[in-house]
Amino acid sequence: MVGRVSAFADPDIIKMARKDFVAVAADDWYQRRRQDKEGEFFRTVANALGKKGVGGATRQGIYCFAADGTPLAYKNAGQDAGVMKQVLREALAKFDRLPESKRKAGAVKVEEHGRPDARYSRTPPEGGLIVKAFTRILDYKDDAYCKGACKTLGGDKAARDHLWLTADEVKSLVPAKADVGYKYALPAKVADRVVRFHLVDNTRGEPNLWSKQEVREQRFTLTVTSATADAIELRLEGEAVMATDADLDKADRGYDVRLLGNLRYVPAKKTFDRFDVTAVGTHWGAGTFTGVARPGKTLLGVSFELAGDNPGDKVPPQGIRDQDGYYGR
Repeated sequence: MVGRVSAFADPDIIKMARKDFVAVAADDWYQRRRQDKEGEFFRTVANALGKKGVGGATRQGIYCFAADGTPLAYKNAGQDAGVMKQVLREALAKFDRLPESKRKAGAVKVEEHGRPDARYSRTPPEGGLIVKAFTRILDYKDDAYCKGACKTLGGDKAARDHLWLTADEVKSLVPAKADVGYKYALPAKVADRVVRFHLVDNTRGEPNLWSKQEVREQRFTLTVTSATADAIELRLEGEAVMATDADLDKADRGYDVRLLGNLRYVPAKKTFDRFDVTAVGTHWGAGTFTGVARPGKTLLGVSFELAGDNPGDKVPPQGIRDQDGYYGR
């Protein structure tokens, strides 16, 4: 699923999801394509609930089903909490009417998963970094940035994504000289990935990613601000301009943004334990699936921080569907 599922911020729905269901989240783009047991199971459930994805079309939505795949209920989206509650209640009622043989614990034996379809399998890069990215619309009041106002349902909520960096890219971030004041450019692959895949407006749904041609300007510098045997502190600063037309006045969509942040490298661990970066700038225009944008040029912010080790922290980046493009191969 993509976009805002604001109904799942409703406390009653959260309680039902935890108490009455086993919640599973998956990306329909992968599930409807993968040729393995997981993909087959998903498509079987979707077909049974009438979401057949004719011609390869999307099958996204919220599915309720028993452990053996018996269909219970389906809803395409979850913006309205009242509607979503009714769908979940209907699913529970149907489940309660199933034979005991289908409802009792252990009634369904899960087969071996088998080999996953490697074409649609995404795993975090070994030895790399996972960085969380949060996007919000902003306003500026009383000489300070604040949460933005938006008429679109859920448009004022934070969107979430992940930035993945490979082990080689982590090494490329380390300064050649651990001297205070030493400056060097942010490695091109990292800069391109941040700009094209993560400086996007995904607050109202699945965003259009920037093509190489749409990146009009891009300048990022890392500066050593402190260096000891225990840690090397770095300041990242820069700016970028992305737009659908070289003439910004003619561009239907664009983002003129500045970045500032701090990274910390730990030599003993050969990795970074801090990646705190904030991007703020002027954004305008709507994407294919992110309509009803705020009129004119408005503020948009993106913040980055290191992820933890929870399952949710390993959700693949939106842009990694095109894996080679994402990694700049």
